Amino acid sequence: MKCPGQDTQYWGYGAIFEADCPDCGATVEFFKDDTMRTCKGCGKRLVNPKLDFGCASYCQFADACLGSLPPELLAEKRNLIKDRVAVEVKKRCGKDFAKIGRAARLAGHAEQIATREAGADLAVLLCGAYLTALSRQEAGEVFAAIAAPEGLVTEVTSLLEGLSSGEEGDVNRAILQDACHIADEEDRCGGEPLGEAAFMEGLALRLKTAGAAHEARRVLVRP
Repeated sequence: MKCPGQDTQYWGYGAIFEADCPDCGATVEFFKDDTMRTCKGCGKRLVNPKLDFGCASYCQFADACLGSLPPELLAEKRNLIKDRVAVEVKKRCGKDFAKIGRAARLAGHAEQIATREAGADLAVLLCGAYLTALSRQEAGEVFAAIAAPEGLVTEVTSLLEGLSSGEEGDVNRAILQDACHIADEEDRCGGEPLGEAAFMEGLALRLKTAGAAHEARRVLVRP
């Protein structure tokens, strides 16, 4: 598969190069626009080691290009989208720095909690965290602007709907709800640390995940 976004008329030195197969050690020749090549020695399909697939988060040819890629790189494309969502949210918030700051804090807390919770989906979580700063209509505009995959849109929309309803849900919903509780407590405390007793009698009772309890202690509780 060739990258359809490349134009060979601008190629120069290094457009054709060689790489060693990690399985059998045979030499595999790559053209600059190859996404993958098959090793003639062992038959393994190799990803172009010099192609930066970060372009997949915005390239109009991404679907054609990525259709030939292995699952781990498709997952990487999904994760890249969260960065574009963050940029689009900041554009729409303009100079409302309080709204931008809260969304960023939510995303930060959600990411930290997710490292301690099995089954969490960072792409869904962080997109959802950033989009709490916008209305439902604006969130739809963001998805359209970045051409987000339909499956991801569905998951994030479901996450946000569950967040507003307060209903129990999957691990992603529990994490984002906990991140919101932590951000709310930060706003209430105004930078002042919580004592252990106040934490255990208040915020700790509202948190659903062990990861959130750890994160809350890290950012709120007096050492």
